[in-house]
Amino acid sequence: MKGQDKTDRHRSVWAIKIFKTATMILFVALVAASFIYVANSLFDVPHINVAPVAKRLGAVDNIRRQGDLVTWDAVRHASYYIVEVNGRQFVAEACRWSCPDDPNTIIRIKAVDSSGRRGDSAWSYLDASAIN
Repeated sequence: MKGQDKTDRHRSVWAIKIFKTATMILFVALVAASFIYVANSLFDVPHINVAPVAKRLGAVDNIRRQGDLVTWDAVRHASYYIVEVNGRQFVAEACRWSCPDDPNTIIRIKAVDSSGRRGDSAWSYLDASAIN
């Protein structure tokens, strides 16, 4: 029995050594992979300096609806407008949009500057009291 206890202890010591060695190898591999990832990120990726958008376009104002035609005042520097009708978006080049004559229609509009010098305006909603 005593010889078997010694063999079991010997196996346990080797198992612990193998576990420690494997853990150390995994740790070194992780550190190396992290270093390679960081080094690649620093040297291979081009850095682009993007200036923040200085100003946003003004909000779409004076939205009015007459029958199935929705009109609004032009926004300075706007290239086009995005009209959202009940969650579906459309592009409008002019300050008008033809939509169904449904009193439950939810309409919102924002101005867009395609040059990228200004950010899009905030959404403006059709005032329900403006419906004739």
